[in-house]
Amino acid sequence: MAQKPLARITVKDICDAADLNRSTYYRYFTDPYDQMTKLEAQIIQEMEDCLDEYIQKEGGAGDIAKLYSVVLQVLRYIESKQEMFTILLGNKGDLSLQEDILAALADKLLPQNFKEPGSKALLRKFIFISNGSFGMIYYWLMAEHKEPIEELAKQITSMALAVARDKTR
Repeated sequence: MAQKPLARITVKDICDAADLNRSTYYRYFTDPYDQMTKLEAQIIQEMEDCLDEYIQKEGGAGDIAKLYSVVLQVLRYIESKQEMFTILLGNKGDLSLQEDILAALADKLLPQNFKEPGSKALLRKFIFISNGSFGMIYYWLMAEHKEPIEELAKQITSMALAVARDKTR
């Protein structure tokens, strides 16, 4: 995917690059789209496991004072797989990965009553904050001279709290 979009990648391309027999490839995947779906599922699962471990250790993610730590935990995971995220979220990537990550984070971090009709304003704020945060992370991934993730976590947390505390709808 660093060289061409998924739609133009063939099983032969993958097998040649990985020095892999086609029968071995087909034992695990039906095609490049199936491989991408499984990779995205693995990313989501690893991210959820990382957050679960943090939440279990720290006693919850709902406390606003812990927001910085949760953001930092997510950024550490992304940084640990920086090259993969740069390719998957880059120009040749698939927007569905971003949507799936945001949905997984919402399931882990938002209260269950968040989806009730009376919480539409709060939901809109979450959508705004999460998409804006993802944009900042994308920019950070694509930048040549990256700032430390601690600084990015502070910026995201600060902006998220400002939006969350704003009383306008």
